[in-house]
This record gives sequence, C-alpha cells and structure tokens, in this order.
Amino acid sequence: MNARSNRPARGFDVFDGAPVRIARDERRMHVRAYNHWVSLLHGRPFPLIDDLDPSDLADFGPSSVLLDFTSGHADPVIRYLGDRLREECGAVAVPDHLNEVPSRSLLSRLTDQYHRIIATRTPIGFEAEFVSRRGHETLYRGILMPFSATGESIDYLYGVINWKELVDADTQARLDAELARAREVPRRTPPIAAIWADGPGGTVPEASGDRAADRLRTRPALAHVALEAGEQEFALLVARRGAASGLDIVARIDGDDPLVRAAILRAAD
Repeated sequence: MNARSNRPARGFDVFDGAPVRIARDERRMHVRAYNHWVSLLHGRPFPLIDDLDPSDLADFGPSSVLLDFTSGHADPVIRYLGDRLREECGAVAVPDHLNEVPSRSLLSRLTDQYHRIIATRTPIGFEAEFVSRRGHETLYRGILMPFSATGESIDYLYGVINWKELVDADTQARLDAELARAREVPRRTPPIAAIWADGPGGTVPEASGDRAADRLRTRPALAHVALEAGEQEFALLVARRGAASGLDIVARIDGDDPLVRAAILRAAD
C-alpha cells in the first residue's frame, strides 16, 4: 500500500455560522453547501432536518451523504447517498449503515471526521488524501454539517465531499511524452487556393472581372449602410448575425484586395 494512504487529514476548518464569500477554487462546492446550511438556521442552533432535501440539491446533492444518529453515534444510519458518492464506493444499492461501506472508499473516511462535529457542535471542513480501492491516489475536500429534529440537539449530519484522482507516475510520464511529440509536429497551413480556387489564391481574367463589375453597378442595392466611402468603387463588408434581428457589420475590406475581386465574381453570377 502506498505510504500516503494512511496519511491523516492535512487540516480541518471549524465554521462559525456566518456566510462565507465564495472563492473561485476547488473549495467552492463545500463553501456553497455551508452557505446553504446557514440559510436554513433561522435563528436556531441547528437547522431542522425537515428543511433539508438532498435529492433537490442538484449543485452538490450527488456528492453528499446524510447520516442519522438518532439510534446512537457508534454506527450511524445512511438516510441519503448521492449517486456520485455511491459510484465511488462501488455500492449497487445504498448501504444501511456507515460501517457497511468499503474500507477504502471516501465514505469510510467520514468516520475520522464525524466525532469532531459531535464535540464542537458546529460545521467542520476537512481535506486529506488516500489511496482508493482502485489503487489511485485521491485528494478530497469536504464539509460535515449538523442538523436536528428539534433545532436543539444534533440528530443528523449532512456531508458534502469533492475529490479528484491522480494518475500514477508511469501514466503521467506517457501523457507528458505524447504531449511533447504533439508539440513537435509541424503545423501545415493549407493554401488559400484550395478554398477559393477562383479567388485570392488564383488568377482572375481581367475581362471576367470587368463584366462582373458591370453587372453589379446596375443591380439594385439590398441595403444602405452609412459608412465613409473609400476611394475604391467596391468594398467587401464582413457581417455577423445581430443579437436581435439583422446583421452587424464587423469589418471592411477595400477594392484592391483579392478577396474583393473574388467576391465580385461570385456575387455577379
């Protein structure tokens, strides 16, 4: 077993019941969960369990677990287990008790944490690392929050856990080598002529260009755009679909550019 698999939690945070400003890092899931817990307090020491519905919390519900301590603290009952956590521990169905989950799963790590929350009577955040049942080194971060049937005693704990698995050294070395080889492959820029065979990459007979321009001079205008007229008779406008209806002009290319000559030929067909 990897020596790091038994490494204790690097640290844990005790929360004081005030909302936390969300930072843009990997802690954000458990901070959002904590702020939801605060929103359910309503002046009580602990939120009521009747106000919590993990299945309705799409943000972090799949990564959460609800433990029931009403029958004692030694082996809590699992009342809810999110799909993501259930898959991580390899359970087909939701285990009845916490001591039934696999020993090398994330859920098993909660046994190291819930005694602290019973003692402190306040939410606790934690982070640690271990080797999962699949043999992958796993970094995890989470929070346990107390809930009550009456608002006075701790009868339930709601936990939210986020994690990521690290690849082994050999796999990482292969990925690094493949990335290095990909960077060494020279990038080929296709010739413009392959896209505009009769346009910028090719040659346009002068007579053909003159006939096309003559046809456009007498063609009715589709619209008038109030732009400053350049010295050239024709210009190419680049437009994108507008936010509402219509088109937004975003660029202008004047008459001597090969793109303009190609556009005149195509427009006159």
